[in-house]
Parts: sequence; C-alpha cells; structure tokens
Amino acid sequence: MEIQDLERLLQNRDVLSNLFIFIVMVVALQIFDTKIIIGISVVSFLMLNYNNLKGVGNTTEKTKESIKKDEIANDMYYNNKIHDLLLEIKHYKKYNKVSYKEGVKYMRKFIKTLHILEKDSINNYNHYFDNAFIYLKNAINHFQSITVSLPERTLTDGIKYGDYEATKKANKLGKLCKELYKECYYVLLNLSIKLNKKWEKHPNIYNREITLNSQHVEEHNKDNDDKWSLY
Repeated sequence: MEIQDLERLLQNRDVLSNLFIFIVMVVALQIFDTKIIIGISVVSFLMLNYNNLKGVGNTTEKTKESIKKDEIANDMYYNNKIHDLLLEIKHYKKYNKVSYKEGVKYMRKFIKTLHILEKDSINNYNHYFDNAFIYLKNAINHFQSITVSLPERTLTDGIKYGDYEATKKANKLGKLCKELYKECYYVLLNLSIKLNKKWEKHPNIYNREITLNSQHVEEHNKDNDDKWSLY
C-alpha cells in the first residue's frame, strides 16, 4: 500500500466520527502526557485499519499483474539454453510484434505444460503431452514467420561490413528457431521416455504409448496441415 492508500484510510470517515476523534484528542492533551497520547493514537490507528495495513509491502499480486502473457518473464524459465535462445529471438521483435507476441504466448503455454508433465502425481498425461507438442510447434512457427518481415541487407551495408549475404537476419533467426525447436523437442523426448515407463508399469485405458524419436520423424496428419507452418 502506498502513501495515497494511507491518505484514503484517513479520509474514509464520516464528519461525526472525525469530530468525535478530534474532541477526544483535545481532551486527552489536557489530561495525559504527550508520549502517552502518541502511543494511544498509534495503537488506535492500527486497530481501526488492521485489515488494510496488513497488505503493506505485499507486492505479490502486483508482480503477477506485471507479468504479461506476450512478454518473456521468469515464469517462462525452464533451462538456460531455452532461456538464452528466447532472449536472442527477442531482438527480432521490432520487425513483427504480432508474430513475436503470439510466439511468446504459445511458448509460455508450452513451458507451463512441461512443468505439469514433470509432476509425479500426474496420471492422465497424454492430453497434456499432445498439447505441449502443439504449443511448441505453434510457438516456433510464429517466431519463424517473423523472417518474412526482416529487411534484406543493402549493398551499402555489404560494403560497410564486408558481408554481402542478403538474407543474413532471416538466416540467423531461422537458425535460432531450429535450435529452440530441437532443444524443446528433446525435452519432450526425455519426458516421453519417462511417461512410457510409467505406462508400461501401470497401463490403463486413459493413456497410450507416446511415439517420439530422436530423428524428429512423425506420422503425417492432413488435419494439421497449415500453409505457413514449417513445423
């Protein structure tokens, strides 16, 4: 609670209450020592406003509100490599903010779902795993789509830096997207191995074996075709 909040506490009294408090204080000044008056005033204030004052310094809710769903924040941390790759991709945000923010939204969903899948208590996990894979693909596809908005290197810049690669920025972003996808895919692969062992020990009708492999080969699904998707 800030200074403005304290001011509102003092102002949140009707006229009669304020008049009564003023008269009591004047009378008390005539009878009691100043130190006693101050002590009584402080105790009275704390008692009257305990419920409001107990929130002083509690910034948890404000911190939660400050975390935007389309910006990289601490709630998206999974490991150093993924975090570093996301920070590098952030440099390309200015070229296509819409695609970047969509990518961050799906990446946040992906990481949150990973944390759910890592819990030992989870039983019906196939739905979460399938969603995690979809979130990952959507995130990478949105990040990758930024490449169409990147400017090509001009001849002047080529002469200036001795580098005539016209699509240098697009190639760099494409490489970052591939690295991010590869890192996240292997996280899913390791999780699938763990979950499949769990399924082998306790098979049930609500789960099935997860089929992922280190070659990134998967069955083609026409229902998931998208003209602009690369993953």
